[in-house]
Amino acid sequence: MTDRELLVLAAKAARYPVRGIAAQMVAYLPDDAPHLVIGNDRGGDSVWNPLTGDGDAFRLAGRLELDVMHRVVGGKRVEVLAAGGPLIQEFYEGEPYAAVRRAIVRAAAEVARKRATKETA
Repeated sequence: MTDRELLVLAAKAARYPVRGIAAQMVAYLPDDAPHLVIGNDRGGDSVWNPLTGDGDAFRLAGRLELDVMHRVVGGKRVEVLAAGGPLIQEFYEGEPYAAVRRAIVRAAAEVARKRATKETA
């Protein structure tokens, strides 16, 4: 799954309306940037990428009530759990921030997938 696909699923899980791909709407972003433009809580639009932005990832985790845990035994890893969802793990070397953001986005994508499965059942 591409980063863009992960972001779209994460936005759906958080019930953010996706307005488009930011690189096609914002002049200063390169075409390969996976940022999205989403409808924000203030009634406007925001460039959004919780894979690269700590604030976006933190708000996503809070909105979905995700549990974020760090483990050092058996290797450095971040674990993220959504209510009733699978445990998402990301291993890392050095600084954990990118692993935390990616684990949050992956957990949010799983929330969207699970919700879609329930709606089609």
